[in-house]
Amino acid sequence: MTPLADRRPVLFALGVAAFVIAFTTDERVFGLVTDGQIMTRTAYAMSALGEIGIARGHSVDIARPAGDAVTRYGMGPSLVRVPLTALAGPFENAFGLGSSQTLFVLEQILLVLLAAGAAGLLARAVGGGPKGTRRACLAAAISSPLWAYAGSDWSEPLQAACVGGAFACAALAGRPDARREGPLAAGAGALAAFALLSKSVFVVLPPLVLAVVVLEAPRGRRVARALAFLAGAAPFAALWLAFEIVRFGRPFASYAGEPFSHAPLDGLWRLTVGPNKGLFLYFPLALLGVWGLVRLARARRVLGLALAGFAAFLLLTTAAWWSWDGVSGWGPRLLVPLVPLLAATAAVAAPGRPAAAFTVLFGLGVAVNALGVLQPDGPTTWYYMVLPQKPLTEAETRAYAPYAVLRAAGETPRLGQWFDVANHAELSPIKVTAWLLARRLAGGDVLAALKTPPWRTDRPGLEMAVPPEQAIPPSALVFLTSPFRWPHLGMSLTRRADQPDTVLAFIDCLYDQALRAQDMRRADRAIEFSEELYRRVPSPQTVTALAEAYRLAGKRETFLDFVHSLPPAQRSAPDFGMVLALAARDSGNETLAREILGQVLRAGARPEYARLASLPLAEWPATLREAQLPKAREAAKEPRR
Repeated sequence: MTPLADRRPVLFALGVAAFVIAFTTDERVFGLVTDGQIMTRTAYAMSALGEIGIARGHSVDIARPAGDAVTRYGMGPSLVRVPLTALAGPFENAFGLGSSQTLFVLEQILLVLLAAGAAGLLARAVGGGPKGTRRACLAAAISSPLWAYAGSDWSEPLQAACVGGAFACAALAGRPDARREGPLAAGAGALAAFALLSKSVFVVLPPLVLAVVVLEAPRGRRVARALAFLAGAAPFAALWLAFEIVRFGRPFASYAGEPFSHAPLDGLWRLTVGPNKGLFLYFPLALLGVWGLVRLARARRVLGLALAGFAAFLLLTTAAWWSWDGVSGWGPRLLVPLVPLLAATAAVAAPGRPAAAFTVLFGLGVAVNALGVLQPDGPTTWYYMVLPQKPLTEAETRAYAPYAVLRAAGETPRLGQWFDVANHAELSPIKVTAWLLARRLAGGDVLAALKTPPWRTDRPGLEMAVPPEQAIPPSALVFLTSPFRWPHLGMSLTRRADQPDTVLAFIDCLYDQALRAQDMRRADRAIEFSEELYRRVPSPQTVTALAEAYRLAGKRETFLDFVHSLPPAQRSAPDFGMVLALAARDSGNETLAREILGQVLRAGARPEYARLASLPLAEWPATLREAQLPKAREAAKEPRR
């Protein structure tokens, strides 16, 4: 009998990849980075309320007149997370706090496997045979940066699945022996349009895929294939346009103010062979993939040119963008959607001796990307916060997005730490990640070890400006200092209460909607979400949210009963004290209000509260949120796109 690996090469390879990924993925860090948080919060707004609004307070949100905000990112990632956010609450009721991390990461793993499957199908469509199909699947899944994204909340796995799937469907439809060419053409259109829905820069993808679908068809079948493609693409393209207009008023407006200001040639070498974000460093098989693209263009000209054209477009636009490195994310994050395409062309680059080259490059890719899996990139990115901020001239500030530049009255503008890291080879994420992993494996006082970083601190711009415990928030520092535990899918289901090293993505969504309700002066809704929050996680933060909700609703007796019922540990937060001060103001007791404010300020509260001391009570803000967000936000407080 024919071995299973030859009869079902895609399923066989995906089974192997699924096993490896499931037993190496750290699901505790899902929800650690702002971009992913915004996407998940938007998904929860849709599943819980049928709305798309989120709370204000992000450096990249789009504020709305109603008081809330919307995400500026593509809606595709949020749409695919809607079912998970709907299931997360009941799942945590059954399996405990934080257990829904398993659900969120399971979806990411499935998307990585879909991207790998698309690579295998594309390889088969261009004559790869069973061996080439298996190679392509495994190359994309565990020898590329995609592996490291299985545990993150970035949208790159979805993007890669859509890009790879669209070209795979188009290539399969173009084979002389193609069956069901109509459904394949429709699938190509749907996936290409969903890629656009996920990220507007993919506007070039549908025309390129359509060219493959139509031009590779016999003349008598071109119209039928084009109509099938358009039928598949139309619903998602229309949805993309509707979301663009509803949120921004017009298409392609969400990244306004972010220039293509980076020198393209500099970006090209850094994105290909550079030590920090070079694609060939993180995905060595891409070298073979480029060769395969050239050979494919000779055998199937339209498909080869379409793949090369898309790759060139994404590479050139990324190289010229001000944030060419993607800031956070393992490897050249913005080029990850190319992985399925290059994995497929690498797998069929040539028979014979190059098979040895494939094996060597595959092994190198596994070794490099295993670092980003075992020591996830999110906490590593936070470690760079110990660096100094780079001074800028006013002319230099125009090369960056406004949120990347930190400004204080009368001081020189400075660039947030994350936005300069990729320009220093000494700060290579591969080097730093390997060092951090080694420190955690060695055990002992990891925090003390973090104070002596693996780069030369005697060089300008590389000094340790702030100790790790002051530069990194506790929610991220715990992942850098906690003992190493072998990651695997389902580890959140067995987490003990004394293990704080996990993100609570679902709780974050609840909290976001509680704050959004405050922003919109929806006291009834604020109470609903805040009571649910406090039931699940009684803490100073959730106590503050619920007390503020009762105050906004004018439920004075309920407010007082709740405050008096709290243990001292839950009443210690300065933000909670500010709620008490506002409540005293509401009752007309100026003496008590100012006394409480003084206690809050003596506790070292945020500067936004200090300005209230000199204001008459009548000019105090109506809500805690208005007290917290009057000043320009500090743009580099979270790693983002």
